[in-house]
Amino acid sequence: MEQDPQHPPGAAAVNNSTRSMSAERGFWGRIIAAIAASYFLDAVLLAGFAATGSVAAGVPIAYLAAGLGACILFQGVSMRLAPEQLRDAHLTLPLLLVSSAIQLLFIGLAPQVAFYFLIVLFIVFGFASMSLSLRQSALTWLGVGSAVAVLRYTGRSTSWIPQATATERWLVLLCLLLTLGRCVLLGLFNQALRLRVQERRRQLSQSVETRDRTLALVNAELRHQATHDALTGMPNRTLFTDLLANAVHRGRPFAVGVLDLDRFKVINDSLGHAAGDALLRLVAQRLASSTRPQDAVARAGGDEFLLLLQDIGSREAIEPHAVRWMEALSAPYRIHDTELHVSPSIGFARYPADAANGQDLLARADEAMYHAKQSGRNMFHLFDTQVTSFSRARLVIESELRRAIGNSELFLHYQPRVEIATGEVRSAEALLRWRHPARGTVMPGDFIAIAEDTGLILPIGEWVIREACRQARYWRNQGVSCPRVAVNVSPQQFRQPAFCAMVREALESNSLDPAMLEIELTEATLMTNAAKSVAMLEQLHELGVVLAIDDFGTGYSSMSYLQRFPIDYLKVDRSFVRDLDFNPNDVSIVRAIISLAHGLGLKVVAEGVESGEQLALLTRLGCDEYQGFLRSAAVAPDDVPSLMLPTRARLMATGA
Repeated sequence: MEQDPQHPPGAAAVNNSTRSMSAERGFWGRIIAAIAASYFLDAVLLAGFAATGSVAAGVPIAYLAAGLGACILFQGVSMRLAPEQLRDAHLTLPLLLVSSAIQLLFIGLAPQVAFYFLIVLFIVFGFASMSLSLRQSALTWLGVGSAVAVLRYTGRSTSWIPQATATERWLVLLCLLLTLGRCVLLGLFNQALRLRVQERRRQLSQSVETRDRTLALVNAELRHQATHDALTGMPNRTLFTDLLANAVHRGRPFAVGVLDLDRFKVINDSLGHAAGDALLRLVAQRLASSTRPQDAVARAGGDEFLLLLQDIGSREAIEPHAVRWMEALSAPYRIHDTELHVSPSIGFARYPADAANGQDLLARADEAMYHAKQSGRNMFHLFDTQVTSFSRARLVIESELRRAIGNSELFLHYQPRVEIATGEVRSAEALLRWRHPARGTVMPGDFIAIAEDTGLILPIGEWVIREACRQARYWRNQGVSCPRVAVNVSPQQFRQPAFCAMVREALESNSLDPAMLEIELTEATLMTNAAKSVAMLEQLHELGVVLAIDDFGTGYSSMSYLQRFPIDYLKVDRSFVRDLDFNPNDVSIVRAIISLAHGLGLKVVAEGVESGEQLALLTRLGCDEYQGFLRSAAVAPDDVPSLMLPTRARLMATGA
């Protein structure tokens, strides 16, 4: 919210403070003015007594000068006091003491009018002391009483009856009337003081109550923030741990679940954190709406959620809840006009069968969740001894894979891709292998998923592209006629902002024609954020790189985007080719894919071709190229030239 330059934030507070100070000074100014007026009236009455000869002529003048001087002094003091001091009526006692001192002094100077002054003193102190504390009132009355006693026993009894003449009697009557008026005036001021004190106390009481309520609200908000997730409003890990401890304390069977969203990182990286946060809020709503009242759901952080199922201890009892959660979370989400799909992987541990305390239960459930994720995702798994072995093996593989990158234990094999019409090898797909020092060659299915989960896929993927480019340049230098190398790119790697620059640098550092490199991306990778994928593919296309969609038919392509992708090949997933020679449904699917691709001006590659029957069917369906064991398994780089010999011999025969 913008601030008004003419009225800065502190201006209102300053104005309020100024008005408060002016009100306090005005109040005390009126009191001092009233006291000055009373001194003036006293002086008029003393002048009357002076006219009768009861007192000396200079007494009224001296009395008025003393009283007005005191008022001027207090007016100057009030102007220097802070508003808080004025508001708390700290001038009351000094005013009374000075006024009483002046009047007692003139009782001694003019004993003939002592009766009048004593009445004034008693009335003044009687009313004014109502605004004083008990101790201040006692001290004031003690002083007045002492003065009366001294005057009473001085032997001047005539001073008590000054009205010897008619004029003096009328003056005394006038004194009594004016004193009564002064009583009313002082009573009004004292009432105002009492009201001000009461109002001040009420304000202080309200301020204290408001402060207490504010502190209570702040403390409640802090407690809520400490125990709840700021994004979703769900309980966080801290509160869930307390609930878990209470469940253990009860001693009744229950189950703990750890839920992780599959492919959430791809969505978050593709659409941005705002879309990722919106997705997490929707997931939290679905979880909460599909959970029993006695159970608990919490967000542990990221895309991980924690589940607590009360009074459940068997697989049969857990399964309906897991199925309900998986169905609820697997339904499509629409965020920013984009339809998104995620699925959960859930791991469960049971009390007391799997562990005896909350932390161990969470650890067991976490291990079971990873087992579910590695077993295919979009499923749930209960903790058992197999999970323990899997979890330990996963940690070992992760540790050894980090070492393998530094020790150059990774290497590439190449599988040829053959043009059906001519039988010639058109490209070779680079396939990653791991030369383990103890277990020998490890296939990618045993470590790629772990590399993706840990982020190791990024350095590995960059090495694969650079190594494939280097190998292609080496083959060219050796006269091998392999026209192109194909590389699979992971979703995480494709979403990196510097991916296109890295590909360009790998080509330039090896002086390799961009058409010699083919980038293969899965259908799911491209459709996660189709708009951004179009931009990335256009950059690669402008670079001159060949582009292919891998595993086509297993994702959820949008035809409107598919025609916008600047791609060259569609690769039919091996799952449709495996049973092609006896499953008519697979034949129909492959025919549709080939027809779609040719309609878009794309070539089609069939993966996993292992028999002549499969190849014959693909030929009749119009497939362009194939890849599989029928032609060759993946081979070492040194064995690739032998796969080119027929083509190379034909070129030599023609003199090319």
